[in-house]
Amino acid sequence: MGVKVRERGGAWWLFINHKGQRKARRVGKGKQGKKAAELAATKIAARLAEGGPLVLEQEKPPHVVATFAQVAEEWLHKYPALHAIRPATLDNYRSFTTQHLIPALGHLAITAITPTTIEDFIEAKRGPGGSIRFQGKPLSDASLRTGLLALRLILQRAVRTKRIPANPMHEVEWRGTPRIERVDPFSGAELRAILQSAREHDADFATLLQVWMQSGMRAGEVCGLQWQDLDLQLGTALVRRTWSRQRLGPTKTGHERSVAITHPVVDETWEWRPGTTETARSVVGGLQRLTVRPMDDPEAFVFGRGRVPLSSMDLHRRWRRALRFARVRYRSPEQLRHTFASTLLSRNAPLLYVQGQGGWRSAGVLLRVYARWMPQAHAGDPQLSVDGIPGATPAQLRWPLRGAAGGPSTM
Repeated sequence: MGVKVRERGGAWWLFINHKGQRKARRVGKGKQGKKAAELAATKIAARLAEGGPLVLEQEKPPHVVATFAQVAEEWLHKYPALHAIRPATLDNYRSFTTQHLIPALGHLAITAITPTTIEDFIEAKRGPGGSIRFQGKPLSDASLRTGLLALRLILQRAVRTKRIPANPMHEVEWRGTPRIERVDPFSGAELRAILQSAREHDADFATLLQVWMQSGMRAGEVCGLQWQDLDLQLGTALVRRTWSRQRLGPTKTGHERSVAITHPVVDETWEWRPGTTETARSVVGGLQRLTVRPMDDPEAFVFGRGRVPLSSMDLHRRWRRALRFARVRYRSPEQLRHTFASTLLSRNAPLLYVQGQGGWRSAGVLLRVYARWMPQAHAGDPQLSVDGIPGATPAQLRWPLRGAAGGPSTM
């Protein structure tokens, strides 16, 4: 019987010869390896002397701690495969992770990410130089808020894969600037001036603007309209996709909705119901007179070129030109959506009707943003709460009856 410790190939080994059986095991390198091999040889020799079996424990591989970059890259690969996520949201997560999180935290072991580490990261991003796009400027709280959602999800994956015991984001102290909807609607006179200017210089774009003004759609939803979505007889459109970042996707809420495109938003009237004025109904004729209108391709885009939607760059270029010719103070084209909501609510349109038309997630969102445009006489008691919406009366929440006078139902 023999248990020997020898160095071979820069490492220390155990060699055992016992009752015709020969075994060998690599222990380790350097002084620590030699010490471990000698200790193991002593234990094995004692066990064999007592008649124990010749069994060598397998050498445990060294425990390797993953870096934050490794976990983040794994998450970027796994998360979209396991979750239904909007392409634009995924782009935001990926951009923030690769441009901010990995450069700042990627070299750290995942176990080294603490609440203090994250708070230091937030402080750096909110300070001068925090932005990548604008040198010397801080990163906006809106961008940081989105990025920290990605960080939370990355660390949560580390918890699920047993790399860390708990998510340090739960203990982070941070509160960004509250989100503020910058609502600056157009007046009726401004809308009419914009449409008149557009008709004189770009009739097709004037029709797009009228559809947008009278429907409350988002920019990407207008650009994503196909001819198969329109019912010109009823004056409605089925909103079921959006065109954003050169890519078609679902609507922001993920739900389809049918909307009327003949609300009298442009007219000087207290009527809100679709199709109640000749001006509002004229949008149908404008659609029928579009310069490019493929009659045999239902998947062609209404305001694009065949199956190619109108690009965001082209939309904004034509919008700026229309406002310049109309001599109307510049606001972003998304203010047309704010104008739609504020106009209908000011005319006492039911809250849930406006929510359904515009595709807002809840009536509460409308109240928070547009409550000041609702007629004071119908605003209700501020202490009253209907269906969890403070200050709303039942009449303001009620949908109009099907076939209500003045236009088709869009329920």
